[in-house]
Amino acid sequence: MKKRERIIVIAMIIVAIYGAYSFFSKPKDTTLVEGSKRKLADLKQFVVNAATSLSNEYISATDQYIIEQAGKRWPQNPFLQTGALLTSEPFEARAEVTIESIKLSYTGFLQTSDKLLAIINGSEYERGEQLNEAGYYIKKISPRNVVIGIENNTENITLPLDESVSISLEAKE
Repeated sequence: MKKRERIIVIAMIIVAIYGAYSFFSKPKDTTLVEGSKRKLADLKQFVVNAATSLSNEYISATDQYIIEQAGKRWPQNPFLQTGALLTSEPFEARAEVTIESIKLSYTGFLQTSDKLLAIINGSEYERGEQLNEAGYYIKKISPRNVVIGIENNTENITLPLDESVSISLEAKE
């Protein structure tokens, strides 16, 4: 072995011997710290005085009521339990909407090579997309009309194309 390894092994042996000695040897001095019994009596007296002074302190009627109610059992659970499943949709999106409260106007149709778009109330929508109005979605798009589905309902709304505005373009040479 090298010199360094011998030093490490000797140090480990010394530490092991000291650990065994301190573990198996019993302390010979078991006397208490001088005056510890008096200090313990003073501490007990302080605790008794603190508890007495706290009980003599005035407690307002409101605080007394709160203390009394804290230990009682609640007649009803204070947390709302609707049984409804949590969803990622906001509450407004799931709200029931009456047909009379929303006016829908199908004003345009766009067709590109891979998309059909319907313009309803000034916004463009694809098939299957939710309308800005809660509870409605695009079910079918055609150049003459659009079919709108209502969530949680089998009824459909068919909106004809509103062609009240016509623009004519003249070819200028």
